[in-house]
Amino acid sequence: MSESPTRVRWAILAVTTLSSVLLYLDRNCVALALESIRVDTGATQQQMGWFLSAFFWSYALGQVPAGGLSDRFGIRITLTWYILLWSLFTALLGFSTGITALIACRLGCGLAQAGAYPSCAKAVRDWMPLTQRGTASSIVAFGGRMGGAIAPVLTGALMLFLATQSSDPVFLAEEILEPEKIVGTLLGTLDQPAPFWAETFANHPDATTTGVTLPVTRGGASTELTAAEVADWLNHWRPADWLRGMDHSQAGIDPKILERVTRSDPAAEIDHRQAWETLLPGMVKKIESRGWRMTLILYGASGLFVAALFWAVFRNNPAQHPWANPAEQRLVDGEEAVSARTTTHSPFPWVAILSNVSLWGNCLGQFATNLGWMFLVTWLPRYLDEVHKVPVVERGFYTSVPIFAGMGGMLVGGPWTDGLTKRLGVLWGRRLPVVITRITAAMGYGLCILVAFDIAGPLGSQTAIWTVIAGLAIVAISTDLGVAATWAFAQDIAGRHTAAVLGWGNMWGNLGAALAPPLYSLIIGEEATLATWNLMFGFCALAFLVSGVGGWLMDSRQVLEPESAG
Repeated sequence: MSESPTRVRWAILAVTTLSSVLLYLDRNCVALALESIRVDTGATQQQMGWFLSAFFWSYALGQVPAGGLSDRFGIRITLTWYILLWSLFTALLGFSTGITALIACRLGCGLAQAGAYPSCAKAVRDWMPLTQRGTASSIVAFGGRMGGAIAPVLTGALMLFLATQSSDPVFLAEEILEPEKIVGTLLGTLDQPAPFWAETFANHPDATTTGVTLPVTRGGASTELTAAEVADWLNHWRPADWLRGMDHSQAGIDPKILERVTRSDPAAEIDHRQAWETLLPGMVKKIESRGWRMTLILYGASGLFVAALFWAVFRNNPAQHPWANPAEQRLVDGEEAVSARTTTHSPFPWVAILSNVSLWGNCLGQFATNLGWMFLVTWLPRYLDEVHKVPVVERGFYTSVPIFAGMGGMLVGGPWTDGLTKRLGVLWGRRLPVVITRITAAMGYGLCILVAFDIAGPLGSQTAIWTVIAGLAIVAISTDLGVAATWAFAQDIAGRHTAAVLGWGNMWGNLGAALAPPLYSLIIGEEATLATWNLMFGFCALAFLVSGVGGWLMDSRQVLEPESAG
């Protein structure tokens, strides 16, 4: 009886996928903490824009060098170091006190993460049989999408938990960001004369602990109120009590916000604090901002565990792994010689890469795909707000739906390209998934354009909103359905240079991601209209069609160099 193959490859796939989860968790965690970081460090909105873009530039430009290091020194060493380094820079964000340090940390994080996906692709190529590479690639990529999806939920929960564990949820004087605006807002809606305020604050000895004073005039009387007094008033008055008996139609408060804050549990101090934060947006510092630093430090510390686990389980190929038997080595290698799996070094084939039309088609496809896809994670909330008048809570929910939908496409894309490869060969098994999905993505944006012509009812109606979200879900699913084929293409043609070649394609894709937001802004303009939003959707649809042309040029038979070279 022949020896049955061991299943070490699935343990390898598991730790590789775990690194992918951490990759996107650390990449996306700053988005939810962005305003807390800005307020705490005193940065401007423009500076925070540079903070966000810094990651993508270093990430894009670091793809090929980092992938080359993985090809040269092996995945076990390099990916372990990449995990440690990006975790270090994530933790250092928690210690940063100014915009320069913040940008430097994000540049470092992007550079360290640049080698992650090229390394993961090479790990899949060196550990999975040819007919399973698509499925394995989709699992690893799904891990990244999962990390990105859970990042805002987990980050918010951790920030709030750490904030409330370390201190009481009462307002401190330094957390009153715009005390004068708060007083003006409350006096403008509270049916009480100024003497009421004077009496409320008169007996608090800590009223002079801050130098901020506020001249308040109401009903012919005036008094001086400090930021500490405003904090004290907010701590002692519950929104539900304050709103009782008011003419809510004259209060200038969003009805949905009003409904939520008046339901706050009178016994829950955290509800009391967060209700004021909701009623006074931008005027007070949110309580979760107390926890953003420790949250990022914890994310960085978790990287130590992931790096240690990866180092313990991973080996560069089956021949080097003490747990893998010869049968698994033969299964993984297929028709390729086992000796070709050993780590050897040959010069990077620049001439072959730069002259390979198929690879340039892949680069064009990735660049154009991100030009169209980035709308989902940048401008969609603004569109829902300005065109459909969706309140902020529902806006966040609608924005998340396409991303979660895309995760299903990520899982299905791998088996799809593997099945097509078995039936049609590597040319069409890799080409068709890319071409078909880019056409369907363009159709998804076309559906968004049609909404403007009332095919789904008036703008702002539930039917119209859900039609747009359905169109964008088609975009997300289509994009992720083609990811596995793109990875498998790089694995097919690159041989020992898989990490660097996949990094080359990723570099072009992330340059598209970096350029997309300013292009969107140019198209939409400062004062967006329905016509410019439709022009935006048309641009994104065209970008996906161009990506489909790039996919048509992809030919997995155009191997860059023989496998035995070197």
